Amino acid sequence: MRRNIIISLILIALLAFGIGAGTFAWFTSQAVSQNNTFTSGTLKLNENGLSDFADLGNIGNMAPGDTTKEVSLVIENDGTLNLAWFGKFNVSPAVENGTTKLAEAIYIKYAKMEFLRADGSTWETTDEFIKDGVGAGLYGSYYNNLIDPTLGVITLKNFLNDNAMGAGPGVQMGALKPGNKYKFTFVLGLAPLAGNEYQGDAEGINPINISYEVNATQLDSGALAALDAQHDEYQSLTNHLSWLNQQIDKQ
Repeated sequence: MRRNIIISLILIALLAFGIGAGTFAWFTSQAVSQNNTFTSGTLKLNENGLSDFADLGNIGNMAPGDTTKEVSLVIENDGTLNLAWFGKFNVSPAVENGTTKLAEAIYIKYAKMEFLRADGSTWETTDEFIKDGVGAGLYGSYYNNLIDPTLGVITLKNFLNDNAMGAGPGVQMGALKPGNKYKFTFVLGLAPLAGNEYQGDAEGINPINISYEVNATQLDSGALAALDAQHDEYQSLTNHLSWLNQQIDKQ
């Protein structure tokens, strides 16, 4: 009888344990990473920077030696991403050699490039590369190769036909961090030694229209290749990625 009682008590105890097993609390812990916010950047040139060119208006009745007023074009990164830019004078109407005949006698009297941060300080030494129609500054001897032997000055035609920076004939280029700028200042004129063949009543001379176009893209080989493919005037832009990044490092 006692043995039966002991066995019964053990069974009751086991049943009680089984009932309580489902109510135990377990220590736990949880960690969740912080939210990650994704936003797209912007790549944008300040379109107002080129507006001063319009101030020249219609330059008519020019005589040899006449010049325009000084104009400054500001190429500014108005976005949030680093960018590469490519700029070029456009002359129309175009003829077989890419310019009108009058572009043979229009010359660059003065040209300067400034390299400015958003606060107005400079990140590169100002380059006055053409003065009084001839090469000046560190690369003056190079620009003197663009002097027309008859007119004795650097003509717009020669400037546009030259591939100085390797990005295409007449193409200037640079790279900018957000808020930073290039300031391109120049004076154009009719060459003092321009002959009668450039008078307004000569065939194929007038009119001539001059503008300046800037295109920008991301500092990426794929982006540079895509921009290159869209513009016939550009050549091998991807070759300049390293140099463009060096420009960014200076800023």
